[in-house]
Amino acid sequence: MGRERRRHRRVPVDWPAVVKHTDGGIVAEMENIGANGAFIRCEKPLRPKERFMLHIMAPDHSTLSARVEVAWLQVHCDEKDIPPCGMGVRFTRAPGSVRQFIKYFVAQHYEKKKPTVD
Repeated sequence: MGRERRRHRRVPVDWPAVVKHTDGGIVAEMENIGANGAFIRCEKPLRPKERFMLHIMAPDHSTLSARVEVAWLQVHCDEKDIPPCGMGVRFTRAPGSVRQFIKYFVAQHYEKKKPTVD
């Protein structure tokens, strides 16, 4: 993505997700999530600015659904998926309960990296 422009922290996850768009659906994996967006690992990302419904299967929780927009793409990856192919998305419409769950989850799982002392 180049220079980091996020205003909200993200935490790593490995959650199944389904991208529902006009051409059908894509089964994907969510790699990280934050209050305003997420990175979705998938072989064929959609185009920037494309909007779709995202269904997230968070563990120990019912399916979370939100309307999202593609913010950026990562399409240059090698056969080992390094860096992972996929798309960064921003949440455009999400119910309050979904936003609350995400904020709570991030707050509980975010660990600040402490500087090491030599």
